[in-house]
Amino acid sequence: MSTQIALVLIISYLLGSFPSAYLVAQFIGKKEIWRLGDGNMGAKNAFLMVGRREGILVGVVDIMKGALAVELARFLDLAPWGVYLAGALAVIGHDFSLFVGFRGGQGMATMVGVFGMIAPLQTTIGFVLFIIALFLTRHWDKSCAIGFGSFAGLVWVTGGPAWYLVLLLPTIGLKKLLQNWRARHAVA
Repeated sequence: MSTQIALVLIISYLLGSFPSAYLVAQFIGKKEIWRLGDGNMGAKNAFLMVGRREGILVGVVDIMKGALAVELARFLDLAPWGVYLAGALAVIGHDFSLFVGFRGGQGMATMVGVFGMIAPLQTTIGFVLFIIALFLTRHWDKSCAIGFGSFAGLVWVTGGPAWYLVLLLPTIGLKKLLQNWRARHAVA
């Protein structure tokens, strides 16, 4: 692995590790975001526990983290596997941030940024379906399932990198399981 590729991958992880929800919550004067709501350090928990504007800001920043990692890898003309790995490391950085004790979110917004750069049309359609489902159902998890499921189906049908979806999408469920385990085994 070249020094340039290694540097891009490290930067991608660090980009993903930027703890936007934590910083926004701290700025507003709230406690650590992992002690609020569902304990997730992502846009949804920031939206619900810190404020709507703050949650939207966190979501935009988290999307940008994934998009910037992919764009940096492309700008430096990395091979496709390097671009995909840079995006994956941004998601892993978001899920396990170096800056806050390897806590993090579920990576959904960061994945939207990564996928938005890799498969923009499919991502846009999936995002629009997520928004419609959220508006109609007011249920976050079901709406995410509809959005990501539609996106995955579109990537599969259009011949996109379906193997990449198989690699990244399960991290949402794994992160949710880990957060539930931490919540049950937390020492008060």
